Amino acid sequence: MPDRVNRRRRRKARRGKPAAAFDRAPVITNHEITVAGHPLRYRALAGMLPIRNDDGDAEAGMFYMAYFKDGVEDITKRPLMFSFNGGPGSASLWLHLGALGPKRVETLDDGMPPPPYRVIPNEYTWLNDTDLVFIDPVGTGYSRPKTTDVGKKFWSLKGDIESVGEFIRLFLTRFGRWSSPLFIVGESYGTTRAAGLAGLLIDRGIALNGILLVSSILNFQTARFAKGNDLPYILVLPTYTATAWYHRRLAPDLQKDLLSTLAKVEGFAAGPYSRA
Repeated sequence: MPDRVNRRRRRKARRGKPAAAFDRAPVITNHEITVAGHPLRYRALAGMLPIRNDDGDAEAGMFYMAYFKDGVEDITKRPLMFSFNGGPGSASLWLHLGALGPKRVETLDDGMPPPPYRVIPNEYTWLNDTDLVFIDPVGTGYSRPKTTDVGKKFWSLKGDIESVGEFIRLFLTRFGRWSSPLFIVGESYGTTRAAGLAGLLIDRGIALNGILLVSSILNFQTARFAKGNDLPYILVLPTYTATAWYHRRLAPDLQKDLLSTLAKVEGFAAGPYSRA
């Protein structure tokens, strides 16, 4: 019996999802929060856009959450921000529910959410200044390829960038936002994706007005603590120093002024330490 069930599952996986599952009209709801003492009314959209091959066949569906501020009369002056986290392999919930969206997870000062866990209005949301679109790359969140084999084409540097670029093109077309000022914000590996998108989108006739890099990593040599690669140790020393200063673990003379201490440490790291 288990073998029969497994065979059915394998056949179903090979057939994959129907194309219609990747092209769904968004679910739209209306909301209001208070930011800086003023009401902020907006629409929330949850939807899926199809990523097609050159023959027009849908090979994946990319899920998104979008937020549009109400009362906007001129979209040519209303920015649109596309947002994603990194990994690779991470959905966009961290920037969505931890930083930029109109709602956020309630956290303590150490960044951890206390039980019972709840979502609260985000007084720091960017929605007052720009409409927001949070993208789940293929294989993350609710975004899925038609089959696992098809998914492999999206799970590479080039495939990832091309699919997210295609999503942006589709979104601009579906929602008539080609004339809006366009921005991208990426976090961690998302900064690598954002850098790649800058060139790809230009090639597709989409000019960005700006890119924001959060927890940037564009040179992976800076983060690989491996034998023969001394660069991370040199670069991280000022951060370790600032952390020790915050917890009051430095010698008294170094504890007096953070900026002057960091200047000394940076000079040491770039000089004697790097040459050692």
